[in-house]
Amino acid sequence: MIKGESGKTPAGVSKRISGYLGLTALFFAISLVTLYFVHRFFSGGTIRIPEEFFSLPVFAGLVMLLVLYFLMDGLRLYSVIRAVGFRISFTYILRLVFVNIFISNVTPLAIGGGCMQVFFMCRKGMPAGEATAATSIRTLLAALVLFILTPIIIWFEPQEFSMFFHPNILYAITVISCLYLAFFWVVLFRIRLIKFLIFHVLYGLHTVKILSRKRFRSVFVKISRELRSFSGGFIRFFQGSPGWAALSVLFTALFLLLLFSFSIVLIRILGYSIPALTILAFQVVVTFFMYFAPTPGAAGIAEGGYGLLFAQLVRQNDITMLTLLWRFLTIYIGVFIGILIIYLELYRGEKEKKHET
Repeated sequence: MIKGESGKTPAGVSKRISGYLGLTALFFAISLVTLYFVHRFFSGGTIRIPEEFFSLPVFAGLVMLLVLYFLMDGLRLYSVIRAVGFRISFTYILRLVFVNIFISNVTPLAIGGGCMQVFFMCRKGMPAGEATAATSIRTLLAALVLFILTPIIIWFEPQEFSMFFHPNILYAITVISCLYLAFFWVVLFRIRLIKFLIFHVLYGLHTVKILSRKRFRSVFVKISRELRSFSGGFIRFFQGSPGWAALSVLFTALFLLLLFSFSIVLIRILGYSIPALTILAFQVVVTFFMYFAPTPGAAGIAEGGYGLLFAQLVRQNDITMLTLLWRFLTIYIGVFIGILIIYLELYRGEKEKKHET
């Protein structure tokens, strides 16, 4: 463990890390309980561990897939940052990939990862509004794929999703997808409407004496400045560097393909010859529902939903191992690496503050 000059970890770092580790414990507790539920009810308490998993070619292939997955995750954010007109080293962006994986998976609705990335990007000199725009664009590009494809997949392949084939559920999924896309349309093209709403919310707080007039004005000016910066980041992305913008779309597509390919590879290793498009369709639906899970990192919803859907494709004694390996490769490894990286980053930040004072 890294220590400060007095031989102790800085108090600020220790407090933050303790909080994150508490959330991490909750995340893994929910995940393990759900995996036990999957094991007991979906696989009937049986499990099969194929010998193929211990072969060198399979291990090397999974490691290569994992490395490419992390690289594409980094490249999609790096390309967006370059498209909005800023430069941050790719090695630093790779660290932020693991920061995002860790924090996103220990905060409800995965809201913490992007905020933490913005925090670290600001430390590299990027304005908060434009850093927020960059992470939002990165998220939007991936979300567009999921929120467009999911209703289409469920509507046109009802036999594969019989548990969802109820008009009310399908209508709800379609409406949610449209609302999500409409929200980003407002953010992109109706930023004045957002400022108008914020003004009236703050003015209401001032009217009921929660905010003083001076505080009301200063908060609104600050928010307006950041919203202009945020909007400017989006405008530069679409108008500034078309090459980098195109690359960000390409890397996002490759990232999602690699993410969904873990299930394809694992199912092939288990000895099944299920069509890749069927597996991809199931993955898109599972990932879509993970966006709305209130638990840290969609823990419980992810394992349960994955087990429920993929139990239709594989035998009972394979579903527990498949679910566990899928989460381990796509999430758990990144969380473990992220814990170490965020500790180092927070420690470095505390040390720099001490030197400045």
